[in-house]
Amino acid sequence: RTSFTPDKFSTMNGQIVCLGDSITQRGWEVHNDGWVAQLSQHYVRTHDVLNRGFGGYNTRWATHLLPHMLPASSPATRLVTILFGANDAQLPPYKQHVPLDEFERNLHAILNALYKRGSPSYAPNARIVMITPPVVGEEMWAEQRKRDGQPMDRRKEVTRQYAEVVRNVAKAREVVCVDLWEATERKVTESEDGYASVLLDGLHLNAAGNRLLFGLLRDAITAHLPHLDPATIPLVLPHHSTVVSGSAEEFEQYLLSQR
Repeated sequence: RTSFTPDKFSTMNGQIVCLGDSITQRGWEVHNDGWVAQLSQHYVRTHDVLNRGFGGYNTRWATHLLPHMLPASSPATRLVTILFGANDAQLPPYKQHVPLDEFERNLHAILNALYKRGSPSYAPNARIVMITPPVVGEEMWAEQRKRDGQPMDRRKEVTRQYAEVVRNVAKAREVVCVDLWEATERKVTESEDGYASVLLDGLHLNAAGNRLLFGLLRDAITAHLPHLDPATIPLVLPHHSTVVSGSAEEFEQYLLSQR
């Protein structure tokens, strides 16, 4: 006899892909409460979370290299987050700068690559969440650039325009949008610490900023993509408490029931 309940368990993990620049790459930093690390914990034993953040990259580079940045086409991919704009908004003539109109086209191209049958990155079962870049703390970033021996290359008002493009593309393509710009701007206004309340160096998220982004993403999934709420997703393989004897025969019976 087995107490395994087949409809409550799964034998294969789903997959979540987080695509973006250094704000995503740094999302693995456990010491900084990285938002991708928190997401991985949130989906433990239900989905594998893949960090596809590439520090310094913009949407122009991403559109050319997308097949190398994203996993191969897979029906297991259930969610893709897209967070670009912080580098595209670099001031010209610096190499990361991408004009607003091209930035918009590139975002559509990334979405098309995920949606188009036959694309190397086609994800037929994936839902998309687009995330705006956060606010820019100009004084903090200018100090960081000075320490690096570099001139100032970001402006808050410019990055705000890129955040607006992300919102507009998400609306046009009817995908969920997490407005990190608005949320970080509100925290900056409300906090005595100003930009240091959410930013590490004026551009990247600190621990509080990472917690803020994870909370926004978690809440957006619960509200708009309830089928991806971990509370509703079967665990991969049975919980140990449901195992009766632990015999090979018991597990074989379970696996047969999943075919």
